[in-house]
Amino acid sequence: MPEPRDPQNPAQPAGPPPPGTWVLGRIRGIRLTMRFTWLPVAMLLAIGFAAIIGQQFPDLGSWRYLAAFAFVIAFTLSILVHELAHALMAMRFGIPVSEINLGFFAAGTHIEGERKSPLEEFAVSVVGPVASLIVGGLAYFGSRAVDEGVGYVALWELGVANLIVGVTNLLPGLPLDGGWVLRAVVWKFTGNMHTGTIVAAWAGRVLALVVLAAPVLLEEVWNRQASFVDFIIAALVGWFLWMGSTASLMQGRLRNKLPALQVRTMARRAIAVHSGTPISEAVRLAAEAHAGAVVVIDGEGKPHALVSESAVAAVAPNQRPWTTVSEVATRIGAGHIIGVNDTGEEILATLREHPASEYLVLDAAGAVYGVLATADIERAFRGR
Repeated sequence: MPEPRDPQNPAQPAGPPPPGTWVLGRIRGIRLTMRFTWLPVAMLLAIGFAAIIGQQFPDLGSWRYLAAFAFVIAFTLSILVHELAHALMAMRFGIPVSEINLGFFAAGTHIEGERKSPLEEFAVSVVGPVASLIVGGLAYFGSRAVDEGVGYVALWELGVANLIVGVTNLLPGLPLDGGWVLRAVVWKFTGNMHTGTIVAAWAGRVLALVVLAAPVLLEEVWNRQASFVDFIIAALVGWFLWMGSTASLMQGRLRNKLPALQVRTMARRAIAVHSGTPISEAVRLAAEAHAGAVVVIDGEGKPHALVSESAVAAVAPNQRPWTTVSEVATRIGAGHIIGVNDTGEEILATLREHPASEYLVLDAAGAVYGVLATADIERAFRGR
């Protein structure tokens, strides 16, 4: 279970960074990481920009590579500004932020938990693209002030790059920032956050199809011959958008079902037996009571273990009269007790924080009500 985080000091990431990342340090308590893939992509961008500089300033010689790499660093810092804007806005609303991960194509801010209102969703989502547009605008006006030389080219390209990042991220479809903005708007008008997710996810799928068709549209509408590279870029970006929107769509549909999920209706009624009860007797008592689970209690009548169907099935029928329930029972672990009145979000939180195959269900008075199996929850999610 992740420890609670202080919004003013969110300095406890949930765990070690995933493989393939560098830990660069912390900003306002937020862990800053970077993917190893940044380096080869940075080198390719630097080589491309160096070619542009070399064409305009041939006298620079090999110094153009240093200037190009400086441009790549500046562009990376502008991405950090974009992600940091998301993080600081989230923290302003009291939402913990554990990590900012940098990369050219998949940078992300790890915000813990859902936004609590459409206003929070809108503000946290829109501030990143706005920050990129501001950086792009400053770089553009800075290039006008310099007016010539390598500095002019670098600022101009940095401005264009950030304007593209800002505008692209404002497109209304998940997983782009604009998709979360759209979700906030739909959430505001419908009162349902999950409906907003589904609408924004479908918009993301439409965007993915438009991107995939972009090379053909360039040729048909603007009479521009698409290159092989155009098709490759369109395929990569379209695939990214399609996969991200599909994942959001699935999550939205599942979460839309959460309010209807109740422990009371999903739990299997259980009987309570003492640890010395033979398995055959426990099975007979369960059948008489039309119960689907067996709970083992101690001498004081307190439940301390569960007997699963698979554990009973593993014992041969001729051995069940001589095998007690305590020999096949599984002790109830910490966090593996759930209330009979819990519903969707509470159920999901328990499964996420304390994973198990079965949970003991207690009623409002603390008495045994039944057992909730993870398999039953999964069937409820699938609507079966």
